[in-house]
Amino acid sequence: MDAKDTEIIIEAVTDWWTVGATILAGILTAAMTYIAVWYTNKKTVELYERDKDYQNKRDNMVIIKPTIKMGSFFGIIEELILFNIRDRVLLVSSDKDGFDFFDDNEKRNIQNNRLFSIKNESKKDIHSVKLDIKTILKTSSDAKIEDHFSNFVNLLRGNEEIIVRMHNTEQRDKLWEELDKNNQTILNFDCTIDYLTSANEQVRYNFEAEIVNIPEKTIIKDQEVVCNNAKISILKDEYKVLKQNILKDNMTTSVYRNMQDYVNLDRVKYIHQKIGAAQAEGAMSQIGSAFANQYQAHPNTIDVSPKNEEFKDSK
Repeated sequence: MDAKDTEIIIEAVTDWWTVGATILAGILTAAMTYIAVWYTNKKTVELYERDKDYQNKRDNMVIIKPTIKMGSFFGIIEELILFNIRDRVLLVSSDKDGFDFFDDNEKRNIQNNRLFSIKNESKKDIHSVKLDIKTILKTSSDAKIEDHFSNFVNLLRGNEEIIVRMHNTEQRDKLWEELDKNNQTILNFDCTIDYLTSANEQVRYNFEAEIVNIPEKTIIKDQEVVCNNAKISILKDEYKVLKQNILKDNMTTSVYRNMQDYVNLDRVKYIHQKIGAAQAEGAMSQIGSAFANQYQAHPNTIDVSPKNEEFKDSK
């Protein structure tokens, strides 16, 4: 074999190596392109799902509104009538107290109570609403009454409300007993509320308040009554979203009273009666002032609305 033949064989071997390397490079390029496209699509889907989940949670997020109120339950029923409110207002209580304070007509219409309102002001429903409530009443005479109970409501629709007393019957009676003796009392109220949103996300709301009840005697209609000059401090008002749900679906719903069930009269007729009574009272006051002695001394008036004061005779 001469040198010319050897050169031809070497060139042939070289050409096949080039072809093989080119094919291998093409395969590797295609594989890398496929992997890159697959990875990009996977990440795009993950980002889309993550953004969709975030948007769903944000759209269904509900932050409840807690409010401290003061008044009789008849006042709440009257408010439902006058403002034509048709949403449920659920009154809950501890097993220890029951509903004697509400089912008794006289107590419902006359007794003033310190109330805690939990309202869903959004249009979204919340589910599995669980209340854990702790109250402690301390007096300057070293008396101490504690209470701890839980309630569970399956569903609270938009604009619906839950109401609970901030004290039990024993604490309320003791509070007025101490005020009658001119003793100061301190009521500590701690409420933890857990609920699920429509995005199956558990929210925990914690509210804590301290109410210092300071006795103050005054004269109303020639009678000496004890007023509760309360000072309220909000110690905690915060919420957080839990990483995992701990609420159970099989919990038993607590007994409650829907205060709308007690609105069993003609709203329009009732409102007209209220307006007529107010007009008559205004007319009588004008007639009385026309014939009154202009030099007559007029006593100072005192705002005795249930929103501002509690009275001993309301027990």
